[in-house]
Formats: sequence, C-alpha cells, structure tokens
Amino acid sequence: MDTGISADQWLFILSLGALAGGLGQVLRMVIGLKKALDPVKDPKDADISTKRIVISLLVGASAGALAAILTIQEPTVISYQTILGLLAAGYAGADFIEGAMKKFVPQTS
Repeated sequence: MDTGISADQWLFILSLGALAGGLGQVLRMVIGLKKALDPVKDPKDADISTKRIVISLLVGASAGALAAILTIQEPTVISYQTILGLLAAGYAGADFIEGAMKKFVPQTS
C-alpha cells in the first residue's frame, strides 16, 4: 500500500512554504526600507519601486516553497524549527538570487 503524500498535503506544504518564505522576505524588505529611508541620506536616493517589491515577494515565496518541498517529509508534524527554516529560506533565498543577478546580469541605466 502506498503511503505517499496526498495532493491536499502537497498543497498545504507549498502554501506553508510560500507564506513563510514571503514573510521572511518581508522581514528583509523592512530592513532595506529602513536603510533607504534613513534620515542621514538624501531623500532623492530613496528608490522604492512597487515592481521590485512585488518581484522580491514572489522570489521569497518561491524560495520558501522550494525549501518546504525539500525539507517537509511528514506534513502532519511541522516543528517550530522547520517554520524558522522556511522563513530563513525566503530571506536568504531572495538575497542569494539578487546577488547572483547583480553579478551575472549586466546593469542597464
């Protein structure tokens, strides 16, 4: 008898990973926004783009969903450490992808 993960459990895993990864990315964005709006800087330097925020959230959610697929083996028991790991995946995954993009994709003006 097959004891695999059902479709609704996969949907739960993906949703949990995307939500936690997106939240991890929100934490990263809050830090970035604080730096961008720092009163020491010139207000003209605060470049806040809605497109960039949405893409950043999608990247964080994707990183969290991928991490959830790779780490959650039993969807009925999810530990606190797993949730923190998914948050970290959203935070660090987006940071990793952004760093890779800056290194390998030429900048346009």
